[in-house]
Amino acid sequence: MPRAPIRDAEERLLASGLALFARRGCERVNTNAIARRAGLGVGTFYVHFSDKYALLRQLQLRTLDGLQAARLAALEQADRDPADQVRHAARAAIEFATAHPDAYRVTFGRERAASAAHGPILTESGRPIAQALTRLQAEARLDPALDATLAARAYLSMEAGMLLWWLEDPARATPDALVETLARLHPAVQGAGPGASMGRPAAFAPDRSP
Repeated sequence: MPRAPIRDAEERLLASGLALFARRGCERVNTNAIARRAGLGVGTFYVHFSDKYALLRQLQLRTLDGLQAARLAALEQADRDPADQVRHAARAAIEFATAHPDAYRVTFGRERAASAAHGPILTESGRPIAQALTRLQAEARLDPALDATLAARAYLSMEAGMLLWWLEDPARATPDALVETLARLHPAVQGAGPGASMGRPAAFAPDRSP
């Protein structure tokens, strides 16, 4: 008779993989180690994932979904002022990274490209920010020469890099200082004047992008 499936096997494998990837790096971890740490046989691993890179990709997808959900929840509390929205979104990212440091590092740090065998490299989409910047340009609140797509990608890359640096030693800056710095560097805040609107919450609608 076939064995009954282990109900929480996938969650145990994901937790085990995350802990090992964060500590050792993906290339120094194998499926046997992941299964063993989870208290499961390697055969159970392959019931749920084709290889360690597929598990890593699932971790990254979950992290991006969690981050976007955190941003949207924060934006529900913001008004329509671009600066207020940017600060709420930045604080949500900081709080998410603080609550899930291993997941944030594995998704945005050195392991980011390791799951590329299973599809494009995952990162937070810049499309919502680019669309918001384009609306500000249409309202003559932002330099029309600015490439909104590049500006959005540059901001998200800067934000992720800053948070990875900060997670190494949170004593380097207070969360409030991080929020203020990120907000001041955001292209919508730099170029938007009073009364400009980025929309709420569609400006940061959940999305993933290669």
